[in-house]
Amino acid sequence: MGSVHDDNWLDTALDEAIGSSDTQPDFEQWKANHPEAVQTLAARRPPQQRPPATKTIKVHHLWAKLAAAAAVAIAAIVGVTQLMPPDASDTPAVARTLTGPMTHTFDDGSAVTLGANAGIRTYGAADKRGFEHLAGVIDVTVAKGKGEFIVTTPYGDVKALGTEFTLDLVDGTTVNTKERIELLAVEVTEGSVEVSNDKGASVLAEQQKLVVEKDRAPYRMNADGNMPARLRERMDAMIAAMEAGDDAAYTANYNSNYLYKLVKGQIEYDANRFGGTAEDAQRLQQALGHIASVEALTEVFQQSVNLEGVTNVYLREIEVSADGKHATARLVTGETNGRLRGSSPQWHYFDNDWWQVDD
Repeated sequence: MGSVHDDNWLDTALDEAIGSSDTQPDFEQWKANHPEAVQTLAARRPPQQRPPATKTIKVHHLWAKLAAAAAVAIAAIVGVTQLMPPDASDTPAVARTLTGPMTHTFDDGSAVTLGANAGIRTYGAADKRGFEHLAGVIDVTVAKGKGEFIVTTPYGDVKALGTEFTLDLVDGTTVNTKERIELLAVEVTEGSVEVSNDKGASVLAEQQKLVVEKDRAPYRMNADGNMPARLRERMDAMIAAMEAGDDAAYTANYNSNYLYKLVKGQIEYDANRFGGTAEDAQRLQQALGHIASVEALTEVFQQSVNLEGVTNVYLREIEVSADGKHATARLVTGETNGRLRGSSPQWHYFDNDWWQVDD
């Protein structure tokens, strides 16, 4: 390399970088387009190398050429970078909060459909499948054969391997009992899921469902060893009737023959079989004593039920008495207007079957 004041080497380098043997015209054009850069670079030369005044123009010329060379190098680097495809590993996953109604598809092909006011948050980790459930009703379809897929909720984790399921995160207060309700309802459409928290775990198969309440173990009626098989059938029938708004199917769980005899005064009041108080039974006798048949009483009963508006039934728990003849359920129903209602339907075994009685 020559003297610092000998810029022939730079002319050659610029020739190679720019791709032209005619350095001077290109350089002069660069100076015309970048006067501020020329002035700044010239002003930054080291004091100890400041040349005599007679050589000022030549040194300015040198610094400007250095700037031109740097500009060419930067342009080349930028051009190469733009041509290179982006590396996905250099782009970290970012957690996102999504609100329904919408459908979100994950990179692995899994998808979640959010109902109105439903919410989720993605994990933001490329190596972790699933998401966090924040609120509302969601339907999940998990891509099969790609490892475990976990949905975390405030009340427990839902782990699935190739399946379809629905989650309903309920948080509200019942309009009739003023009870605070905090629970997760899980229903499997296809495959299986495991629902777990620090209180316990339960595995759900296809067409099964359960409820997980805050600070309680997951509850699934079909896994309750204290439940008599016939009572389970009755409970399933009651829940199905409520969800379908079928008044006739609902009243079929009551012992109409017993109620008719009670109305007619043919048998004595029994709290376990009627559910209400003795005073309630007397008022019933006064109001319906004129009923002429069991069928007529059943029709009146159906008209008084009115299940219209019930959309979801959440079975929270069933407690069976020590003698195995009485049971009390804890239910919450959701209605089309968004209200929650609490109830405690009771059941008693008599006349060779399980019958529902007033709560």
